Amino acid sequence: MNERGEVLPEKLPLDSTLARAIADDQRECREAVHLLGMMQHRGRVEAGIYLMGLLAGARDDWEWRTAIVEALRGFDIEGCARLLFCELRAVKGSNTTRRYRDAVLKTLTTLSAGLTRAGFAAMLEDPTCSQRTRDKIHCILDGVDDRY
Repeated sequence: MNERGEVLPEKLPLDSTLARAIADDQRECREAVHLLGMMQHRGRVEAGIYLMGLLAGARDDWEWRTAIVEALRGFDIEGCARLLFCELRAVKGSNTTRRYRDAVLKTLTTLSAGLTRAGFAAMLEDPTCSQRTRDKIHCILDGVDDRY
């Protein structure tokens, strides 16, 4: 805590937060993922790396995966961009996965253009990419739609 009594995420111990992120209690897991997101926003690269690992090994619980993806916003490293583009290729669009895929796109928009430009271009060229996804990518690239 600082002198005003505020919690400083960059100073919190990582080990106990990591353990909470894989606990049996879903509420505790979500709180830990949120805290890990705050830590990575404050420069704790290891928290972002752990979040990437959580995402890579996550079960097909779209709410859980969405919470992890949202915690990765702004984690501006190449590995994060690659992982998120892999997610878009691996998770097929449906009514069930739409919110998750939109969260992935929104998180990708928080990364630098240098990390995402090639991935977006590849998706636009991919014949398996749906027209709806292509439209969203065009909006992102054109800066037309601020939902992402």
